[in-house]
Amino acid sequence: MGSGIVWINWQEYTGVEFFFYGVGCLLWVVTYAFYIRNIFKLKYLEMPVFAGCCDVAWEFVWSFLAQNDMGMLFQAANYVWFFLDAGLIFSYGVLFLGWKQFKAPQLTPLRVFIPMCLAIAAGAGMATYFFHAQGFENSVGGRAAYLIQLSISFLYIQLMLGQPDLRHFSWTANWTRALGSAMVVVFFYLHFPNDRFLLTIGTASAMIDATFIYLFLQRRAQLRAISSPDQVSQGALGQT
Repeated sequence: MGSGIVWINWQEYTGVEFFFYGVGCLLWVVTYAFYIRNIFKLKYLEMPVFAGCCDVAWEFVWSFLAQNDMGMLFQAANYVWFFLDAGLIFSYGVLFLGWKQFKAPQLTPLRVFIPMCLAIAAGAGMATYFFHAQGFENSVGGRAAYLIQLSISFLYIQLMLGQPDLRHFSWTANWTRALGSAMVVVFFYLHFPNDRFLLTIGTASAMIDATFIYLFLQRRAQLRAISSPDQVSQGALGQT
């Protein structure tokens, strides 16, 4: 108590707001757990590479260079995301497996691909920091986060539709990321009701995620109708 650390900022936020933001964040932790499982199980990165580079940059900035005002408990969530990302998803999944998402042979050699990803992450980090430092950001980093979220939502669709089947995609990772992101958007509507820019990009992201879920289920139904038992046993209908 003497340290003056505020673990949960009840003065600025309501219990309902904490519920939507907190559960949304928790669902994203579950998503990350499935990303990590599939990185080791399938040797494939499910998250779009560009989004993975931008994610780790945002997490670095909002862990060490900026601080949200929701309390140390929620700041600690940023630390968890960053170290999961930097330690496993980005450093192994993005840098060493992400090339599998690309078909252009000019981009797939690691001597080209790794510097490209590092440059994207560095650029995204600088943009995120200056967006905050110049006063364009809100108190939780939501605007930059959901500009990145838009890229995740959109790029996921083309990545999924570009695959012959769903063996590299997890149903659980996708419904948890979609629902988690949508719950944070509800939090935005409750706490930042006049931030029309944030609400626009948040709503657009949620709509694109809903479209992805529809297309995923539609694709799985189509594959179920045409896949052999061997293909099904090999995961053609997607991972859990």
